[in-house]
Amino acid sequence: MRCSNCGEPIEEGRLFCLNCGQEVQWVPDYDSFGDYMVQEKLKKEKEQAEAAAAKKRAAIAAENRRRKKAKKKRTILVSIAGVLVLVAAGLFIKLGMDKKNYNDFDYQIRMADTAFSNHKYEESYKFVERAVSLDDSDIDAKLLLAQVQVKLDKTDAAIKTLQDIISQEPDNQSAYNQLIKIYMENEQPEEVKSLLDGCDNDEILKKFSAYISKNPVFSLPEGSYDEPKTLSLYAKDDEDKIYYTTDETDPTTSSTLYTDNITLEEGQTTIKAVTINKNGIPSDIVSNTYTIAYEAPDPPQISPSSGTFTTDMDTHIYIIVPEGCRAYYAFDKKPTIADEQYEADKPVKMLEGTHTFYAILVDEHNKVSSPGSAIYKLTDAK
Repeated sequence: MRCSNCGEPIEEGRLFCLNCGQEVQWVPDYDSFGDYMVQEKLKKEKEQAEAAAAKKRAAIAAENRRRKKAKKKRTILVSIAGVLVLVAAGLFIKLGMDKKNYNDFDYQIRMADTAFSNHKYEESYKFVERAVSLDDSDIDAKLLLAQVQVKLDKTDAAIKTLQDIISQEPDNQSAYNQLIKIYMENEQPEEVKSLLDGCDNDEILKKFSAYISKNPVFSLPEGSYDEPKTLSLYAKDDEDKIYYTTDETDPTTSSTLYTDNITLEEGQTTIKAVTINKNGIPSDIVSNTYTIAYEAPDPPQISPSSGTFTTDMDTHIYIIVPEGCRAYYAFDKKPTIADEQYEADKPVKMLEGTHTFYAILVDEHNKVSSPGSAIYKLTDAK
């Protein structure tokens, strides 16, 4: 049982509540019991009302949470939408600017130059290539393009770019300077020669004179000679070297280096020579052909001349032999070098009867003269 006043439990048999002192009626009267029933009903209604209120409050709280969550979601979505709009607007503006810049030569060349200065050669290449495509006539853009191509080891492309510049503007010293530098670094002296050979600008030729090699000079005009000749070759600069060939092939640095005079022997000889200057640049190849054709000696003089002789006369035959020659003789036939050789201290004796004496001369070059002859008739003295 509980106290009707404070609701504390009351032990059976107690007459008052130990908590509040309320008297306990173990046998309620009619009115008290009625009050109790009313109180219980009210209590139950109160509890139901409180439960309903709690449920309503919970429902309201849930609805508030749902609305708050929905509002937050809407706020997030609106924010996202706003950001997307801003991003889209930014992208639209950027695309517009990018398109404008992409077609703006000044912008492209400015960006290329900046990237090149910062050693960002790949980036510079992208911009300068676009700049050149926008204005193919701009020489400065092409010069920058060539520089970038060199940095990126695009040597062949750089050479072509510089050749285009020179073709477009033949007097551009910067293009010549860059191109010669590339050729020299790649050990292509022949290309340097070809480049400057095609240049008509005296100022440029003077500026790059160190890369121009003068032709070798021959001491002897080409042509035919009847005696041995000695040929000398001369270079305009003491530091230059001359290489030459005698087999009609073009000379290179692998050919014979000229250090002393060249002796021209009998026959035809073609001398080709080239000068290589201190920078390794070749000159034009100069070619001269020489023919050394020795003339045969004149027929020998024979003494005595033709005639009739008797045995009591001086019947010795003499051959006049010039210095550097030797003589061969025979009777009644034209001699060769296989016949008797004449000795000055041993004149030839005439043969009895009528005979023709022939003699030839052979010079130091083994050239054989036409035969000289005399007819002798030798008879006994009476």
